[in-house]
Amino acid sequence: DMEQALFEARIPVLLVFEGWAGTSKVGTIGLLTRRLDPRGLRVHPVTPPRTSETQYPWLYRFWLKIPSYGQMALFDRSWYREVLAARTHEQLDANAWHDRCADIVSFERQLADDGALILKFWLHISKDEQKQRFKKLQADPVTAWQVTDEDVWQNRHYGRVCTAAEDMLTRTDSPWAPWLALAASDKRYTNLAVFETLLNALEARLGNVPSLRAVGSSVFDQAGPAMRRRREEQQSAGVRPIPALPSRLPTISLNGAEETQSLGILQRVDLSQRIADADYSKELARLQAKLYLLGLQVYYQKRPVVLVFEGWDAAGKGGAIKRVTEKLDPRAYVVHAIAAPAGEDKERHYLYRFWRRLPPKGQIAIFDRSWYGRVLVERVEGFARPAEWQRAYAEINEFEGQLVNFGTIFCKFWLHISPDEQLRRFEERQSVPHKAWKLTEEDWRNREKWPQYEAAADAMILHSSTPVAPWTVVEAEDKRFARIKVLRTVVQRLEDELGKVKL
Repeated sequence: DMEQALFEARIPVLLVFEGWAGTSKVGTIGLLTRRLDPRGLRVHPVTPPRTSETQYPWLYRFWLKIPSYGQMALFDRSWYREVLAARTHEQLDANAWHDRCADIVSFERQLADDGALILKFWLHISKDEQKQRFKKLQADPVTAWQVTDEDVWQNRHYGRVCTAAEDMLTRTDSPWAPWLALAASDKRYTNLAVFETLLNALEARLGNVPSLRAVGSSVFDQAGPAMRRRREEQQSAGVRPIPALPSRLPTISLNGAEETQSLGILQRVDLSQRIADADYSKELARLQAKLYLLGLQVYYQKRPVVLVFEGWDAAGKGGAIKRVTEKLDPRAYVVHAIAAPAGEDKERHYLYRFWRRLPPKGQIAIFDRSWYGRVLVERVEGFARPAEWQRAYAEINEFEGQLVNFGTIFCKFWLHISPDEQLRRFEERQSVPHKAWKLTEEDWRNREKWPQYEAAADAMILHSSTPVAPWTVVEAEDKRFARIKVLRTVVQRLEDELGKVKL
């Protein structure tokens, strides 16, 4: 009943099982999965990252595992395993540890804001209990393989791991993704407590579902005095019950619920700039040669590069991208032409489809349109509610900040033209057969909303131009001038990060 209600409500659910080795997390997960329709869930056993996964920001592999709307994802260990292991093995200093915890909080908040229900269980046993369980497992040839060298190391350094775990739970506990610490010395109690917590949380989210309430009540009515006594002991030991789950966080205030007036950023752009034909040809050859050499350095130095192109319809994004890629090694880059989400991209958080398109170390990813569609077309056309596009500024800044911390080099371009120049280019496209396909009814419809799009673009530049990922506004009335400015900006940015190159 619960699973069907989740599917109908399109609520994604993430259940995270962390805790000490030997607490039978797999047993609890198995009990859950046997009570659910397997078509509506996926179990993710999380191991240390493979070599291919280390080529991306550390949260990349977990973004790929988020459930679609109406589905459940059960994590046997999770993103917490990676940071806790790195901290206890002294692979993260205090600052990096704090940054990773902050990354987790923003990751979980973004999913919760999108409607996800997140429950996190820490299964707790003492050092002696863990040691005894290891001995029992090792004594049986059938189960001995379950005790790994890492598990033995954890027991030997129990105090160090416990200190780090307590700090981690404190830093990452939140109303939208709460931790529930469970005493796991009695496996039956652990299983029942997980079921009760899940049912209570789902009732809070879905409302009073009679069939769920009946199941939850009958389980604990039958448990008897011993079960209730163990629950009371847990409460007296300071284990917190799960708090009420909010439907979503408050949205970011941006000087009122709606921004309808342009901030004047784009209106102040000087669109009279031009470049002479002779200068264009000379500069184009020089900059493309430099960009080729810098593309080699991107590969040798293993730095990911992201180039974002936004701007008005017919502003020349395609032409600028062509000049950037023209002389690059074709194996060195990939161009993503972003349209409306479809398929699995439409069934998840809007940032999912961009996380899965990130470049690995040593490659350049070029986005012809991007995640900024959330605060541009989705805002103007009403595809995103005000609360959704308003909080997207912070989500995008967090997203880009995490990429930069990983070593990604960013360039973001807004190609700007006047309404008159856009009209001229539209009419030219209509009259040239090999260009006519570029012009659609949507282009004409968007043109009618120029003031709304200009206000949205102004706000986007204001709220998402950061020191680590600044916007470059490109005067694109003259296409050739725009192409040279884009190339010059990319070359300068890469040289600042990778070092100068000589022709």
